[in-house]
Amino acid sequence: MKFAKYSKGRSFIYLAAALAMLAYALPRLELDAPWSLMSVFGLVWIGFALLIITANVHALFFITEEQRKELARIKRTKAMLWERKLERHMSVRGRE
Repeated sequence: MKFAKYSKGRSFIYLAAALAMLAYALPRLELDAPWSLMSVFGLVWIGFALLIITANVHALFFITEEQRKELARIKRTKAMLWERKLERHMSVRGRE
């Protein structure tokens, strides 16, 4: 199983897209109504957008190469365990 090498370009594109969506949506969200369904939705939407922006800024500037390698190793291990679990499940199902 091959994994794509991490690139900062992908995080930059995701960051730019999240910032653009936030800039586009912010004037259109109804935030002035006190605790209406629309204002709660707007606040939650802004919260998720800020979470995405924060994660991409962190990935761009604060993750070292050693951390990237460790995350890639963990991802490979999880994929291998998932594949084994799926194979076990399919073999049990094949016996039925």
